[in-house]
Amino acid sequence: MIKFLIGPALMGGGYIAGSYYGADAEQLVHKGPSMTYAGVENALSGMRQSGTTSFEGGTPVPYELRIAHELDRSLVVTLFFDGRQGAEADIAFIPQNDGRDTLVTARVHGNREVLRPALAGTSKAKLAYAPDWMLNLAMKPLLTQLAGQIERGETASIEGMTPADAQSQWEAQLTPEQREQVGEWRQYQATRPAVDPSADAKHALESGKSAD
Repeated sequence: MIKFLIGPALMGGGYIAGSYYGADAEQLVHKGPSMTYAGVENALSGMRQSGTTSFEGGTPVPYELRIAHELDRSLVVTLFFDGRQGAEADIAFIPQNDGRDTLVTARVHGNREVLRPALAGTSKAKLAYAPDWMLNLAMKPLLTQLAGQIERGETASIEGMTPADAQSQWEAQLTPEQREQVGEWRQYQATRPAVDPSADAKHALESGKSAD
């Protein structure tokens, strides 16, 4: 479903301040661009391309996933909520070591004006305020998982990663200084409002109307 674009952040991967990372997520895959591209493309093709959100406490919203292909070079994955673009991931495949390896980069952009009403009133409401660097950072565990599958010759899939898996993989890559930053960011997030009052008020009003 929408896990590939905003799912990593929902799974709990992104905490640290963006001064360390954030321009994009990178992962070196020890396979050539063609095989790497095919693996990621296969993982995307296995996802449900459209449906309706089912976030607890929220109003169901239709979503659609669209994928633009440039063979062996890039994939652009765009997520729409009710016909409006909510997020986009631009994935590039860059040859390394004379084509024996591939550097996969992913750059994610979220449209807060669309995400806020789509997630208002749900336990995922904070995601609507997540800056792009956090979405980029949270992609790293997912890219690591896909890289391992491709290198082992397995069918690549984005399913099967629990929140604990995502957080463990992500934190394992941090230095002690960065782990300290994680703690500071968590403290900041704990004191920050979780929702947009105006968006939640609108959500409550719409829910009341639908119940009448």
